[in-house]
Amino acid sequence: MGLVVAIHQPHYLPYPGFFDKMRRADLFVYLDHVAFTPGWQNRNYIKTSTGRTRLTVPVARRSRGGPIRGASIAPGADWQRRHEATVRQAYTRALHLDMCTELLGLLYHHPWTNLGMLNLACDLHLTRMLGITTPWVLSSSLGAFRQKKTALLAEICRRLGAATYLAGDGCASYLDPEVLEVAGIELRWQGYRPPRYPQLHEGFLDNLSVLDLLMNCGSQAGRILTSGEQA
Repeated sequence: MGLVVAIHQPHYLPYPGFFDKMRRADLFVYLDHVAFTPGWQNRNYIKTSTGRTRLTVPVARRSRGGPIRGASIAPGADWQRRHEATVRQAYTRALHLDMCTELLGLLYHHPWTNLGMLNLACDLHLTRMLGITTPWVLSSSLGAFRQKKTALLAEICRRLGAATYLAGDGCASYLDPEVLEVAGIELRWQGYRPPRYPQLHEGFLDNLSVLDLLMNCGSQAGRILTSGEQA
């Protein structure tokens, strides 16, 4: 069948689909050399008593447009104290809060100054908690790239000897399948369906940070995040 590669920017507390994509791939590439833009790279959502609540890591204005791996966290913003307080209040009655103690310590009791390093540490810790063993590589370790968009994805796949590119559904609006076809790379869509699982607070919200899944489901989270699987 050949090597299946997935490529994704490192995110802050990613949603379950990020890890579902990682699990489906033979090799996962953290796209850390591309430009930082405010969004999932430095924010995500949890569920509180008031509903969907966003946690944002403040990034220095000078870092916009520069590579993710070099993005600086804005000093003096006190984001770690505020994030931890929000998380602990939201999940004070969660069945598996204790399981996430090490993760919270990593995120909020370490003097992070670089967003790329924070996200990579966060994402790798979460993969271990979810039991995902897919090998990974940083795009910045593969040499220089001049291509952008789909051509960049094709070039990364070529350098890694990939036969198939596993694409997330969110890139359907801008990914050009013809570029991959010309490069001899098969395109496979993830086809992710958010799973339902028990949550705190009223109602159900999908596509929250995987932290919500871990807090509520503990060691079963790795099984539940698989597309469409029910708790």
